[in-house]
Amino acid sequence: MPDPAHESDDAVEDAVLDALWARTLAAWADEKVHAALLDHALRSNGLPEIAGRYRALVDDPERGPIAKKRIDAIVLAASSMLQSTKTPRSGAPIPIGITLTAFGICLVLLGWLALAVWGSHVR
Repeated sequence: MPDPAHESDDAVEDAVLDALWARTLAAWADEKVHAALLDHALRSNGLPEIAGRYRALVDDPERGPIAKKRIDAIVLAASSMLQSTKTPRSGAPIPIGITLTAFGICLVLLGWLALAVWGSHVR
């Protein structure tokens, strides 16, 4: 069953995105409104939405160059966001001290086992 509170949050985010897009279209040459739209899209996971809107304007003779530039900025922001969520490498080397300690414990236990198994036959 859909969560009504979640749906209203999505509707508010869509309304904000639509308002920012309208402001961007009205002040197309202003870099600050493009930056504000990108910032909001980053925070609300709306990068695909604004990328599609900019992509629709790439062939426009007046807005095309800025639209291409903004698509490049969106790709860069998405790549940066992916890099920041990348999990760290799990194959970090184990310190040599821990390795030698584990090896020593194994040798002691194997010696104790050998003594327990063969020590009773020697007597």
